[in-house]
Amino acid sequence: MAGLIGTSGIFAIWGGYKKIYNNGNIVEYPNPILRGVSQSIESIDDTTVALANSMISVLRYRAPIEFLFKGSIYKGLAAPQVGIGKRLIVCGLFGEIKTLINPEILEQKGIFENSEYCLSLPGYDHRTIKRSQHLTVKYTTTQNTEKILVAKNSNAALLQHEIDHLNGVLYIDYQNSS
Repeated sequence: MAGLIGTSGIFAIWGGYKKIYNNGNIVEYPNPILRGVSQSIESIDDTTVALANSMISVLRYRAPIEFLFKGSIYKGLAAPQVGIGKRLIVCGLFGEIKTLINPEILEQKGIFENSEYCLSLPGYDHRTIKRSQHLTVKYTTTQNTEKILVAKNSNAALLQHEIDHLNGVLYIDYQNSS
């Protein structure tokens, strides 16, 4: 009986969690928006901020445990994955959730092998992909401030994966490294 009550409590908490965070629909391959090149965001307004916040909610819904412990998140989402062909990504980097508008890779160095998967390709297996080990990215924040971000290893791979989405490239386009 105690197990049944515990299970019911978990389902009640999960139901409340789902109501708090918008689960959003993730666009799945072969939807053509995933193969398009996203348009730059010309001005950062309430619509842009609302899109970023909605995408963060989708990530919180899809990966609740990782987002409870921000230091362990290596998840991201690009606007095309929610059906918007704009150059915006949100991801967990360095223990916080970051929004990158119009991200541009300035520098790439080294090689880092990383096991990847994608929310937009649920029927596909993880693949080991060779990415850059060191990445420098220029982007704009939701406060319309230009920043430079330096990332290494898993963080660099995550950024490259999400920026690829903005260019219509999917991780299945890469040859397995293993």
